[in-house]
Parts: sequence; C-alpha cells; structure tokens
Amino acid sequence: MERRLERIFREIARRIVQWTFRRIESRDPAAVASSFEFAGQTYRRNRRTKKRIDTRFGVITIKRWFYQNVQAQAAGLAPLDVRLGLFANRMTPALAEVTGRLAADLTQTAARDQLRERFGSTPGVAAYRRIVADIASQVRAEHDDAAIAQLSDWIEQARHSAGKHKVLLQVGRDGVFVQTRPCWEEASCGTLAVFDRSGKRLGTVYLGQMPESEQPTMTARLTQVIIGVLRQIGPEVPTLRYVTDAGCHPQTYFREVLAKMKHPVSGEPLNWSWGVDFFHACEYVAKLAGAIFGTASEQANQWAEEQRHILRHQTDGVSRVIRSAAQQKRRVGLQGTKKDYDSGLNYLKNYRHHMDFATRRSRGEPIGSGITEAGCKVIFNQRLKQSGMRWHRQTGQQIVDLRTANRSRLWPRIWQRIINRKANLPVITQINSATNLLAHDENLLPV
Repeated sequence: MERRLERIFREIARRIVQWTFRRIESRDPAAVASSFEFAGQTYRRNRRTKKRIDTRFGVITIKRWFYQNVQAQAAGLAPLDVRLGLFANRMTPALAEVTGRLAADLTQTAARDQLRERFGSTPGVAAYRRIVADIASQVRAEHDDAAIAQLSDWIEQARHSAGKHKVLLQVGRDGVFVQTRPCWEEASCGTLAVFDRSGKRLGTVYLGQMPESEQPTMTARLTQVIIGVLRQIGPEVPTLRYVTDAGCHPQTYFREVLAKMKHPVSGEPLNWSWGVDFFHACEYVAKLAGAIFGTASEQANQWAEEQRHILRHQTDGVSRVIRSAAQQKRRVGLQGTKKDYDSGLNYLKNYRHHMDFATRRSRGEPIGSGITEAGCKVIFNQRLKQSGMRWHRQTGQQIVDLRTANRSRLWPRIWQRIINRKANLPVITQINSATNLLAHDENLLPV
C-alpha cells in the first residue's frame, strides 16, 4: 500500500511540475520576442523544440522556444533552460543537488542505480558524467568563498566560547598517492580547523587537489582561503598553528608562504608556528629503539614507550630523548643498523625546535596532524582508491571537489549560492500575471 501511494503521489507531483514548466512560456509566436541579447551575444527566434528534463519526481517533457545565435557556428540558446538552471542542459537543480552528493560518495554504477530507484531518472553513462562535471564545476566556483564564510563563522563562535585557551586556527597539509591513468602520483590535501577556548574543534574545511607538479594550485587555494578568513574576521587574530609532517611540500609551504605572510588589512607580520606531527616523531623514536636494542625486542619496546612519554609530557622532551639515545648507544652498542640509528637521530635533531609538544598541550593546542591524515583518508582513499580504480586528473578532481564540499559541511551554503544566481535574461514572452509570478518569483518556482 505504501509503495502504491508513493507512486501515485510522485506521479501527481510530476504532472504538476510538468504543467507548471509548460506554462512559463507562451505558445503564441506573436507574444514571444523575435530576438534578444544575452552575455554579449545576439539570439534570434528559431522554433519551439521538445525537451526532456529529469526532476525529483521523474522525467517530464516540455516544449520551449529555441533561439539561434547570429554568429555562424555558435551555439544557440533556450531561455527557459537558463531560467530553470538546468545542469548539463537536462537536470533540475533539485535533482542535481542529490546527484552531486551521490557522486561524491558512490561509484558511478551505484549512483545511477540510486537515481533510477529513487527518482526515476535514467541518464546514460555519458550523460551522467556530463551532469557530474557541470555540478562539480559550479561547486568548485563557490567552494573557497563558502569555506571563508564558514571558517569566519566558526571563529566568531569560538570567540564567544568559555575556556582558558585562545581561539586557534590550525592549518595542515599532506600528500596522498592515487592511481592515475599513467601511474601512481601524489595528490595533495589541505585542512583548516577552528578550535574554541576550551580546546574543542568546531569544524574542519578540506581542500583537495589531484596530482600536480610542485602543487601550485593547492598552495594558491590554501593561501587564498587563509587570507580571506583573516580579512573577514577583523583585527583580532587567533592563534595561528601549522601542524604537519616534515615532508618536502609541507616544509616549503611554511617557509615560503606562512613564515612570510602578513595580515591582509594591517600589513603586520603574522606569527605562524610550525609543529611537527607527534606521531611521526614517535615513528623515529621507534626506529632508534630498534637500532639500539634490536627490532621488536622487549627492551626496545620498553625504551620507546618511556621516550614517547617524555617527548609528550616533559618540557624540551626531544633533547632528553636524544641524550638518552646517545647514552644507550654507548652502553649497549647497536643491535640494529647504523643507518636506522642515524636516520632516527637526525630527524629528532633537525626538527627539535618544532617538537615543543608539552608546551603546546598546556596551551590546549593539538600536537598531531591527525586532522590532515584523516582528510587524506576521507577525501581520497575512501572514494578514489577502491578496487581497480584509475583516474584521469580532470574527472578525479571533480569527485574530490564534491567530496570536500560535502565533508566540510559546506554543501548547503554552496548550493544556496548556486541556486540564487540571477540569469540576466530578458523577458521573451508576455504571459498572464499568475504565470508570470510563478516564473519569476524564486520562492514559488520549483527548483
């Protein structure tokens, strides 16, 4: 009974939507403009053509006026398609919103199955990919501005929170390998998280970029979002913290961009601090322990555990770990390889000034880059690294953009920006007042 009722109500809704869309434009050629200008191009009336549109209630068919571009071999235009905001010239925004979320989380086959079962929409593979590409391009166009607005809101919320700590904006960046068509290549993931005065994380914005030489796009986007947030939140700057591993691109970004960054309004230098990820440091402590006492030995495990506690809880703990490693080497020698010993010791020595874990913990600041590591997992690994998957950079980027918008909780804000865009099309048809109201009042026109 429930399924029969659902089919009946959906069919009623589909017919209402179809009837509404059919009445927006007049059928009478005398009531329709013979030509108009749009986006610097001139269009002349051609004929009424049939159109199939995918909606949340199924497929509808309408006839709308098609205008030919006066420029030779230039694409024509159907004004009604523009007014309805159709994606890939066939899907309404209401259904496209769901399609974008499905594409972000599900494979192509699973997403198309969901569209067919839930909405009666059956785009072919090529049409589905065109729709996803159109959705992703519009989402990306609004993504970073929405991210700036969202981060600014979180910072304002954090300022009014209770606690003994300062408001914190933590930035992270890391690489993740994905299977592209030529080979495995390194993509990049950036994160921006806001912590309130109690040390609670209010939210995280993710940025993702498919493999690119030297990663200039990620650098530009991450910097643009940071500058946009600082410009929007006013002169009161939160604590600025950069936590990542000691990889090549993360180090370069701190030294070349963050360390030299100035406030976009006042021009004053910004006090960015860089912290090495605690858990990466612990990996090198374990490597030291294995080199001194032998890999996986009881003594190595016990010594590594003691040094991890010192590193985490004692002021200048990294210096204590370095001294302890040198003492143990003199006492028992090396049961492992000298290469592992030198690697672990040099890592701790080179980045000791970025391992003030006890001080950071006392300030309520995170000491690990788990937020960024999780970003690599949820943005790339869970979707792009399933069995047998290989990606072109362009199509992979489309999915990444949809996932970052969804996982960053930006989707409602982005979609509101998309559907509120105004297409400056002239009125091409004279219709009765009731239908005119329906066609131009965004609160009444079904989207």
